[in-house]
Amino acid sequence: MRMELNNRPTSATPIVEQATESDIPDLIALWWDAFGGDFIRRIYPQSPDGRRWLERAFAKNFGPTPGPGVPETKCLIVRSPENNLPAAIAVYRIVPAGCDPAQCSWRARWPRFDDLPDVREDVVASFFDPMDKTHTYLLGNRGHVYLEVLGTMEAHRKRGYATALIKWGTDLADDLGVECYLDASPDGKPLYEANGYVEQDVSAVVNRKEGSSMVRPRKQLA
Repeated sequence: MRMELNNRPTSATPIVEQATESDIPDLIALWWDAFGGDFIRRIYPQSPDGRRWLERAFAKNFGPTPGPGVPETKCLIVRSPENNLPAAIAVYRIVPAGCDPAQCSWRARWPRFDDLPDVREDVVASFFDPMDKTHTYLLGNRGHVYLEVLGTMEAHRKRGYATALIKWGTDLADDLGVECYLDASPDGKPLYEANGYVEQDVSAVVNRKEGSSMVRPRKQLA
């Protein structure tokens, strides 16, 4: 789900900023472009129902700041210098120490979809449930920064946008003195390794045929 492939480079320094509710239509266009593979389209169908689910998800992300002990969401973007529209996205969950696992689960993070027939419970659960298991297994109730989503529109890849969005999260984790976590696609794994993430053995809790659960260790104080 997280990958950045070939396209022309640029020397411009990417600027990371927080998305706003007014960006939602463009964020959905970005999402559908960045995550256009058949497998991901089964989870996030490119249909009216799929659009409605993403609208709810982004609206939830831009909602009020949660209370103590609940993960906080940051939806970050890099805008295209050509048209100022979002060209790359990262969704971070900032998980406090001692967080109730139920508050960290995908069912808590994502909005309801029981009234959206195109979004299938079995498909969504088969995607998210294994990641929830490995996430809990590796991090427990320790505070951490969770990079759940990272994607770049095809026309804007290889410009350093993904690297800038990853660095935002690792800088935050270093400031907080916590670890980082993510689930990487095979294509995205080298980029995460270059930014300090290390693949973890999760065979005790799930048999994964592809993808990697990765942790970036907490920065050691001098």
